[in-house]
Amino acid sequence: MKKIVLLGLSCLALGACATLSRANMDWIAIGPEFPAKNPADVEIFTDNKEIKHPYGNIGLLRVKNLSPDRDTLKRGVQQARKFVASKGADGMYLGQYNSAEDGSPNPKTTLIVYAIKYGDNLTEADLKAMKSFEVDSALNSTLNF
Repeated sequence: MKKIVLLGLSCLALGACATLSRANMDWIAIGPEFPAKNPADVEIFTDNKEIKHPYGNIGLLRVKNLSPDRDTLKRGVQQARKFVASKGADGMYLGQYNSAEDGSPNPKTTLIVYAIKYGDNLTEADLKAMKSFEVDSALNSTLNF
């Protein structure tokens, strides 16, 4: 009986993780990659006025088709944090889109994450690499070096 309960709990845990697979993630690089960081060191912002360093965007991550419940969204944020840390981000500017806004009968949420790199401790070569990715678009309109 104990094995059946453990097996059932394991299946539930795997099912919850399945909604957060890499298949649900889109990464658009809009800057160079940097050495990976510890995810716990990546700051999370929900308002760009909270960011106290000069910064530039190094990528845009979308974590798609999440159930709009609190626990799933929290797992999505942690998955995003881990992913942008692997790209060397210092912080992530977090937003979301909920398909319920468009009248969907089965609403899903997409997390929209800008991976940012602080500019105050970059080498000249890093700054040059960041500048080489600049484009005149809304994605990079927050380049503040």
